[in-house]
This record gives sequence, C-alpha cells and structure tokens, in this order.
Amino acid sequence: MKKILLIDDESSLVRTLDLYFRGKGYNVFSAFDAREGLRLWRKNEPDIVLLDVQLPGMDGTQALATAKDENLPGDVIMITAFQDMEATLAAIQRGATDYLYKPLDLDSLDVLLEKILVRRREREKIERLSHVVSDSFKPNQIIGKSQATLEVLKDIARVAGSPVTVLIQGETGTGKELVARTIHQQWAPDEPFVAINCAAIVSNLLESELFGHERGAFTGAIQRKPGKLEIAGSGTLFLDEVGELPLETQAKFLRVLQEKQFQRVGALKDIAFKARLLVATNRDLESMVEAGGFREDLYFRLKVFVIRIPPLRERIEDIVPLAENFISRINRELDRNVKRIPMEYVRVLTAYDWPGNVRELENMIRRAMILSKAEVLEIDQCWFERREPAADKACGSQENQLRSLSDMEKEHISKILRHTGGNYGEACKILGITRPTLRKKINDYGLEADHRE
Repeated sequence: MKKILLIDDESSLVRTLDLYFRGKGYNVFSAFDAREGLRLWRKNEPDIVLLDVQLPGMDGTQALATAKDENLPGDVIMITAFQDMEATLAAIQRGATDYLYKPLDLDSLDVLLEKILVRRREREKIERLSHVVSDSFKPNQIIGKSQATLEVLKDIARVAGSPVTVLIQGETGTGKELVARTIHQQWAPDEPFVAINCAAIVSNLLESELFGHERGAFTGAIQRKPGKLEIAGSGTLFLDEVGELPLETQAKFLRVLQEKQFQRVGALKDIAFKARLLVATNRDLESMVEAGGFREDLYFRLKVFVIRIPPLRERIEDIVPLAENFISRINRELDRNVKRIPMEYVRVLTAYDWPGNVRELENMIRRAMILSKAEVLEIDQCWFERREPAADKACGSQENQLRSLSDMEKEHISKILRHTGGNYGEACKILGITRPTLRKKINDYGLEADHRE
C-alpha cells in the first residue's frame, strides 16, 4: 500500500484529502505543522508528501530543506495559496518534485500522482538522477502560475547551474530573452550578458558585430572594434533569432563552438571564446535543416538542452498575473493609480488568443492605462474584435461584427476542447476552471453534442 503524508495547517483541506486518499487505497498520515510533519516523515517513510509552503513556525520550504538534508524518502509536492515565483524555484531547487496552487484540483492531482508513481517505478530500475541547481537562483521577471510556466521554471532550474548551450524556442513575444537573462543571473550574475538580434542586423555587418574587426579590415572600418563574442568575456552570449544567421556565418560560428576561439575580421590572432551560449528562435530549425536553410551540424551543437516557451494562449492562467504585474510597473512609470480590473475585462483578456503573446498583452495594458483616469482599468473591447484582413474601418462603425462576451467564451471553450481532444481534465487546466464549472458551461452553451466526457 502506498503511503502519503499530508502537511498543511488548513484542517478542512487535510480532512478532505485524508478521506479522498484513503478511498483510493493509500495509507495516509497527517500533520498540521512542519515539526510534526517531519516527525511523521522520519517514522513512516512516505512515498509521496503534500507539503504546504505557508506553515506556522517552520515554513514548508525550510521543512523540505531539512528533509533533503536528512535524506528522507518520498516525492514532495509543494502546495500554496499564493503565487510566489521565488518560493517556487527555491522549492524545486531544494528537491521538490512539483508544485500546485490552491484550490487544488483533484483531477490534476490524480494525474500528477500517477506520473510520480510511474517515475518512481522507473527509478527503481535505474540509478537515481540528480539535478544541478543553485540556491542563489532568484529570478524576478518570470510571472505566471500555470503548469506550463512551472515546467519552464523547472527546466531553468535544472540547467542554470550547468555551462551547456541552451536553445530557447517560442513564438514572438513569449519572453525568450527573459528566460535567457534568468539563466544568466544564476550562471554568472557578475559577468556580462551580451545579446544580439540576428534578424536586426544586415548580413554584411553581422560578422563584424559577432567577431569584431581590425582597423582597415573593410571600407568604413576606421578603428578596431571588439565583437559581441569578445565583449561577453566569461559571461553569457545570447543570440536571438538564431535561425536568421546566413549559412556562411553559420559555418564560421560552428567553428567557434568547435575550437572555442575566433578571430576579429581582418586579424590573424586567435581570441579565446569563454562565454556561455544561449540561443533563441521562433522558427522551426529542424524544418530549416531539412530545407537546407540551417546547418545540421550547428543545429545539433545548439540543441544540447531545449526550453520551449508555450504561447500565451496555452497558459491562460498566466494572463491575469501578468496583467497585474504590468499594471504595477506602469503605475509607477505613468504616475497612475490603477488598482482593479473589472471582471468583464478579465473574461475578455482570458478569452482572447493573444497572437502577439506577452508583448501584445503588455502593450495593450499600457494603452489601457493611458486611457484610465481612476483606480479601475478601462479597456476598449473593440481592441479584441476579429476582422477580415482587408477591413480598415473604425471599430465603432462595425457594430454588426461585435460579439457578446458569452459568444467569445463559447467559442474559446469549444476551441480548447478541440485542442485537448475532448479531455476535460486538460481543458480545465488550460481554462483555469474546475470540472463542474466546465460541465455547466458546456451545457449552458449547448456544446455537449460535440464534446462528451
């Protein structure tokens, strides 16, 4: 019989989970504070521990650190009612298997426990794997509470302390540079972070930007100029939109990675390349390799570790926390005092597809705050209206194209259900709602004929 330990000061939640897990055949142990929880942990050696972050006296993160120092067994799932990225990463770095936010969704919890038990069975057959993480990892720019964002944070925590090359994939506006800067802050916070957008520099100047040049190396080279590889030193070199590198430059850059040295344009002396390399792209490099637009050998050099940032439409739970973060920052920048987002606008924000991702959300919030005069955010809903490509009339003149919030929500729920293949559990995670709420909305909107559980 599998053993599970519950450590949470919320007695009603503990009782509910106790009954739930006993009904599923678990041997359950419960504690309402960290010290009693550690005593039960040492005594009973549970397979799984559900550990609350906010506990009286010793908090959950400290309890987790104590358990890991003592090599206590069990996969730990941290739970909290608060969105705290620092606590999330600290828990993962200290050995937590995963992280869940209250209110807990039992379907999601079941899926997570099954994954943990499958991994546990696999670990019994092979050596225990270890993850290299650092206690000094304190990013403060990645906002979100969705499972998708948590997976990105877990990937960052796993790779940040290792010097390997990281390929960051994601659509335009998803925050690829933020991920790169977060990795750099863990890897070499006191060294330079040098970024170059490969798509923003004309090809005949790109090599000079990367490698630097000597005086007289070409027309206009009136003095020696160090390149980005040299400026990065022992820090981090971040190549954004790496898929835009010309093939000739790709070959030269591959040689840099192989030999760990380079030459300025027009020079003969080798310079050591010491920086860590992070690259990002919104293009499918594998398809580019097949089409002959990207070197296969360079592609394999770059994809040592891959982090995929999902588009905002796949992590709807992050929209409101992101909006709140932008409001807080823009309040200071524009001397505004916006404190609330009306629920009707919350529904609009979460129903929109956000083709421009986080960058589009930030720009929209900024535009709304310029228009907002009081404490309540004011959004013009016509900004979210879909139009034909050729349409160029003002939003106010297209009343026949405007749709109600319920129509937008119905369409969005139907799209999510199609995306998940009718999987209610996955749809609930993406939509950020409970299963009963999803069933009610499906019935209300008459979607049950198309999507059955």
